Amino acid sequence: MSTLFDATPLGLVARWSTRSQEQARRNAMAACTVLAARRLERVEVEEFIAGYLAGRAISTEAAPATAVRNAG
Repeated sequence: MSTLFDATPLGLVARWSTRSQEQARRNAMAACTVLAARRLERVEVEEFIAGYLAGRAISTEAAPATAVRNAG
C-alpha cells in the first residue's frame, strides 16, 4: 500500500520535499565546516603576524641603541 502512495504525484512531492530538506541540511553542515576551518586558519595567521611584528618592533628598538654604542 505504501508503494502505491509513493507512485502518486502527492507521494513524489512528499519525497521530493523531504530529500530537498535533507540535502539542504547536508550543504549547510558542509559549509559550516569549511567556514570553521577558514576561521581557524585566519586566527592562526593573525597570531603569527602579530608575533612577528612584535618581535620585529623589539629588535628595531634595540638596534639603534646598539648602533649608537658601537659608534661612540
